[in-house]
Parts: sequence; C-alpha cells; structure tokens
Amino acid sequence: MSKESYSRLKCPAGKALSILGDQWTLMIARDALYGIKRFEGFQSSLGISRNLLTRRLKDMTDNGLLRREIIPGTRRYAYHPTRKCVDLRTTLLALSAWGDNWLPEEEGPRLVLRERKTGDPVTVGYVNEIDGTNVKASEIDILPGPGAHPDLIRRLEYQGSS
Repeated sequence: MSKESYSRLKCPAGKALSILGDQWTLMIARDALYGIKRFEGFQSSLGISRNLLTRRLKDMTDNGLLRREIIPGTRRYAYHPTRKCVDLRTTLLALSAWGDNWLPEEEGPRLVLRERKTGDPVTVGYVNEIDGTNVKASEIDILPGPGAHPDLIRRLEYQGSS
C-alpha cells in the first residue's frame, strides 16, 4: 500500500503509517532520539544510500518529525527531533520489546529498560490514566471514539459479540 493510500484511511494507525511506514523513517527517528544529528552519522549508523537518506530527512522535516538547522560556519545541517518525534519513543521501545520477544538475539536483549531512581526493570505497557496503575493488555476493551468510522464501529461491535 502506498503512503497516499494509507493517508486516505479513516484510521489513526493508517494515517501514522502514511508518515512512518517506509523502511527507514523509524530507524532515522531512533537514531535522532539517540543523539545522532548529522547526515554522516545517520548514514554511518544505518548504511543507507546518500540519495535515499536525503529524501527521508526531507520527508521527516516536512512532516514535522525533525527540525533542520544550519551548522554555523558550514553549509551542512544538523537534524533535531521535534516533540512529534520524541513522542515516538514509546512506540520505538514497544517495537524493540516485541522484537526481543519474538526475534531474540542469542546474546540476549539489545535494550534493557530500568527505572532511573530504583534500577528496577520496566516495560512498555498500559497505564490507567486516572490512578496510574498498570493494566494488562487482556483487561483492555477497545471501543470506538467520537471520530470513529462506521466500519470500525461495526467491526468492534462484531468482535465484542463473540
């Protein structure tokens, strides 16, 4: 499915995929969140061709994921993650956890998440917005919101009846 096809979907995941769904955008976002700022740094980390990286950085800048600033005294740019990009951090950590669970490395997980204050392990999950308690995925109902497409409402109603 093309980016344009995704963007026409009446679905927040589809709309997100219209911006994030190519094979490099999330990896560039990951590197930007890890502190890589320069073209050469992204290229070295990812092994991506110069012309493809140029296009992806432009797309990400146009879509508000990165902010481009000229590096003083040069004709080169630094790329900084915007709030929109920073908000992908949880998504990237959830994808990493899924990858470690379903596509594990022999050596063990690539990332370990720990609470800074206690050093206790943490995981990406669901939190009750009212009282801050953790909620298991099996205890969550998925309901249509006010902007839900009628097809989604029918699918969710059907799913709930089984």
